[in-house]
Amino acid sequence: MVTEHLVVTGKSGTGVSTTAVNLSAALAEQGYRVAHLGYDRRRLSTGLLRGITPLEPACGRADHHACQDAKAHCALGFQGVLCIECGVDDEAERLPEFAQVCRMELIASFKPDFVVHDFAGEPEYVMQFLRNDGEATRLFLVASADFAALTTLNEYLGVMGDETSATQFGGIVANNISGPFFESLVDDFMRQTGTSPLVSIPRSLMISAGEYVNQSVLESAPQSHLSSVYRKLARLVAQGLAPAAPRPFDAAAYMAWLQKWNDITEELEHGLVRDGAAI
Repeated sequence: MVTEHLVVTGKSGTGVSTTAVNLSAALAEQGYRVAHLGYDRRRLSTGLLRGITPLEPACGRADHHACQDAKAHCALGFQGVLCIECGVDDEAERLPEFAQVCRMELIASFKPDFVVHDFAGEPEYVMQFLRNDGEATRLFLVASADFAALTTLNEYLGVMGDETSATQFGGIVANNISGPFFESLVDDFMRQTGTSPLVSIPRSLMISAGEYVNQSVLESAPQSHLSSVYRKLARLVAQGLAPAAPRPFDAAAYMAWLQKWNDITEELEHGLVRDGAAI
């Protein structure tokens, strides 16, 4: 099996890291060899996978330049996941190139089936980083139901609709969805843009509970409904099915869609009646 790079991204604060960590855990639980890479300066991405196992400098065990530039540190975590933190320190000016990180000797010698990259941010920043130079890469977009997250998601869909992009669109994860209203809002967004979520992850205190003991949900609550959702996500990702090309809103259509949901929200708030049906 050729190593495939799975980039989990979206607007910061939508649950990108939580999704990436539990995807890595679920893939490893299903028997795949997984490397998990974080790019945060604080080197927190791998924390829920490695628990109390400390990170160690990867220098001498990785490609010299990639290691030197990224100040990469590593450890083995849950189900044997290779945890690597590539976040630059205060002295470094920038991250190494994506292709350079992908070709680290440390990863090559591990021979993973999947490398999960936890890399949140706006499209212009993330896509500039993902100049993958031929690496097999799929992009998974995490979005919640709030305005900023959906706006960023729509911007990403515009990039994914660009046939010149070397990164393949892997799908969307609807995250932290709390109740039928927000489910309906996100479902309508997906229909209008010709997409559908791979999974819809509900708001759950189990995520916080796992963080309190420094574990992924798969490890802290393996029998929970939430773990079953992450396992489903891992199965769908591993199948590698290509979703349909998205149809992002243009600016006018997006404003009209927002106005529609503004009207619906006001009606719900005031208990108004729409189309003869009581709300």
